[in-house]
Amino acid sequence: MKKIVVTGAAGRLGRKVVSDLISRGYTVLGVDKERPEKMQCRFLPADLTDSAVAIDVLTGSDAVIHLAAIPGPVSQPSSVTFRNNVMSTWNITEAAAAIGLQKIVFASSVFTLGWHESPTAYWPEYVPVDEEHSLTPFEPYGLSKVLGEEIIATASRRTGIAAVSLRIMNVIQEDGYFAFPWPTPAGLLATRFVMWPYVDVRDAAIACRQALEADITGHEACFIAAEDLRFDAPTMALLREFAPKVEVRKALQGSASVISIDKARRLLGFQPQYSWRQLNPSEHS
Repeated sequence: MKKIVVTGAAGRLGRKVVSDLISRGYTVLGVDKERPEKMQCRFLPADLTDSAVAIDVLTGSDAVIHLAAIPGPVSQPSSVTFRNNVMSTWNITEAAAAIGLQKIVFASSVFTLGWHESPTAYWPEYVPVDEEHSLTPFEPYGLSKVLGEEIIATASRRTGIAAVSLRIMNVIQEDGYFAFPWPTPAGLLATRFVMWPYVDVRDAAIACRQALEADITGHEACFIAAEDLRFDAPTMALLREFAPKVEVRKALQGSASVISIDKARRLLGFQPQYSWRQLNPSEHS
């Protein structure tokens, strides 16, 4: 696999993915609705909700990393987010399968677990959360990612195309660590569970390439997270205060993440390199 299409290539994660792939000798075609000011590779503006366009941009490639989506639950009207994300993923997946690409890498999300306007509406069944945990989205963005995973898994079962869905945490940019650590939740001031974990944009980009290169068959989903939380507080203390009914299947030392990345380590070789504790030590008491 040497010719890779990256959708959503103009986004902040997309640009990192493109840069990482090029540094490893891949030939990359970047695709996005908006043309970026600068792009390190050949670029095509494209609306992927058009199935013919999806076929056109993938023809001649070996694999696709599908990052394109309306991000988050509140940036666009619900119907717009749902239609755009589901239709673009359907079109890219069906085109990839029809053309005979070798692999699909899909940017799913931690929001598949359950983001809600109320910070106390969702708590997981157990921690650390792994890929066997149920997905219970409350809103169209998380739902669009769950359906995206199912669309890709369906195509993989039908055609044998290899695919990886990366359930990526809240992505932190290199210039975003000034805001860390987040204020520690206390008293009645809870923070949505799915906002506790995060991942550095560089680690997320590397995970995309590792998923591309992983020797797998069928469809696999993997969580991609840093090894710690956004807070400078013990994870177990936070769980006892805010989620006392959540089953703790493995003691979490210090500020360890509530998300397990064991599967990503095993299948992809993923190992996060960045933490706010290393990059912003002046904020760490």
